[in-house]
Amino acid sequence: MLGSSVWLWLGMAGFLIVGVWQLLHQNTETAFPQQIASTMQSSKTVYQGQKFIQYYPLRHMDVDKPLEDSLANLIRAIQAEDDSAKREELTTIFLASLKPGDLAAVINLLRTVQPTGLAEDLSQRLVRFWAESNPKDLAASINNLPVGEQRQSALDDLAITWANSQLTNAISWGQSLKAESERNRVLAAVANEAVRTDPMTALQLAVNLPADSQNDELIRRAAMEWASGDVTNAVAWAEQIPEGPLRATVLASESVAWAEQDPSAAATLAVKELPAGRLQDDTVVSIVERWAQQQPEIAAAWVAQFPAGPLRTAAIENLIMQWSQKDGAAAKQWQATHVNNS
Repeated sequence: MLGSSVWLWLGMAGFLIVGVWQLLHQNTETAFPQQIASTMQSSKTVYQGQKFIQYYPLRHMDVDKPLEDSLANLIRAIQAEDDSAKREELTTIFLASLKPGDLAAVINLLRTVQPTGLAEDLSQRLVRFWAESNPKDLAASINNLPVGEQRQSALDDLAITWANSQLTNAISWGQSLKAESERNRVLAAVANEAVRTDPMTALQLAVNLPADSQNDELIRRAAMEWASGDVTNAVAWAEQIPEGPLRATVLASESVAWAEQDPSAAATLAVKELPAGRLQDDTVVSIVERWAQQQPEIAAAWVAQFPAGPLRTAAIENLIMQWSQKDGAAAKQWQATHVNNS
């Protein structure tokens, strides 16, 4: 038989084990931040080429809990954290713990989150996170969202992010959308992102979109970018646009872009192709400004031929301003000869 002292020690050990078990299984909301901290220290991985840190999936920490409960706990932890750096870490866990297939469930949950600013921020960052890491799966998940603001926002974010990483795939996805309004919206967003990197592709998309002021501006910007690198073909394309405001606006923008390389040719284009009026005047002044930075004497000789009026005055003001930065004495001498005595 065991002695009384042995039984006493066994009893104390059992009591200690029960106490530790209760401590480890305390209220989930109290223990949750400690679980996060432990997980962050033991299982975070930095992925090369990406600016985010992906942590061990949240659902693996709470395998016995529904997705909604796990997310609700994490959102409460984010809301309760005052330290901005720690809030950002918790937000990163939120993003990395989900998959695109969770989109509908997550958005429904976030609709109940207060303040609404946090919900909107998490929704936008979540879609952009997936758009960078898994755009095809995200595109499929968006199809399951009901028509409304959340769906439109997700479409916009995916279009912008995907166009900047995989332009061809983004275009294919946009063209595959069944709803015409969504298809046009997505392709317009993709085209706007492509203006800087691939203006010809942006133009090809834009000319097939419904005509409106926003699309006209898209065409103007894309044509101007094209002219910066290939002015001959860009101008030839613009000259085929039917007579009207769009043609004039595009040619004016191309003239300004051309002035960076050949201001004399740009000036000829503006005078020859643009109708007399405010647009032509503004274009000429912009060309003079760029010309004066490169060849102020030649620009001055051209401006001196302008008839008296607002255009001549504005052109001279810009000429003198730019010329003075290069050679103040020469600018003053020309002004005294051609302006003050005229």
